[in-house]
Amino acid sequence: MFKRTFSTLLIILLISNYNSIANNLYDKQDWREEEGIYTRIYDAKIKLISGEQTSIHQLAAKKPLIVALVFTRCAGVCNPLLLQLKENIQIILRKNQYKFSVLVLSFDPLDSLKDMQNLAYRFNLLNEPNWELAVVDSISSMTKSVNFFPVWDMRKKQYDHDALLVGVNTQGYITKKLIGLRSADEISLLISDINNVYRPSYRLPTPANMFTCFNYDPKTGKNTPGWGLAFIALPALLTVGILAFLRLRGKYHS
Repeated sequence: MFKRTFSTLLIILLISNYNSIANNLYDKQDWREEEGIYTRIYDAKIKLISGEQTSIHQLAAKKPLIVALVFTRCAGVCNPLLLQLKENIQIILRKNQYKFSVLVLSFDPLDSLKDMQNLAYRFNLLNEPNWELAVVDSISSMTKSVNFFPVWDMRKKQYDHDALLVGVNTQGYITKKLIGLRSADEISLLISDINNVYRPSYRLPTPANMFTCFNYDPKTGKNTPGWGLAFIALPALLTVGILAFLRLRGKYHS
């Protein structure tokens, strides 16, 4: 009787510990890229550096968009974001035939159309056919719709913000977001998403999601077992092992 009670309590303890570990891992993962997916980006009115006035949905209806949010006085991540994005787009265009445009929007109310024109000149984007730079009305509504919340630092006179790329399809829906400086392969996946190309899996192994059940290899198109499966099986294996040990120990002492 004692052994059965002890075994039951041990099983409950193992399951409780496993759930606690799993919840902690989940809490530590950064899921911000998943927030707002498959909702519509706010249809803000925008003015392109060419002088044309349109809206985000109208522009997306022509070609799906990669929306990059910057401000022209940024001394931080905006410049690296645009430089790397331009390099990656050039790589992608050599082997990717999907249609898309890059829309660079300022989220700073102080940025004028002239400021955005100067930004385009500085990054040699004036004659790039796939790029549009613009200022936007209703900035707060637009940024809220993509879960982008820059914070003004009075001491630095700068915005504290993420490097964010938002993929918008021709219906105006957000299909994918990328936070941080990303590779050409990751941006290529975003372009596939906004062109409604089916992918069997999206998230690749990173330090934030290393405990997935399966890992997708985009080069082979195959899924392989991941560490998540081992964690799922661990409580059962431990329970079987402990019960076998107790049973053998009972036979040995009897």
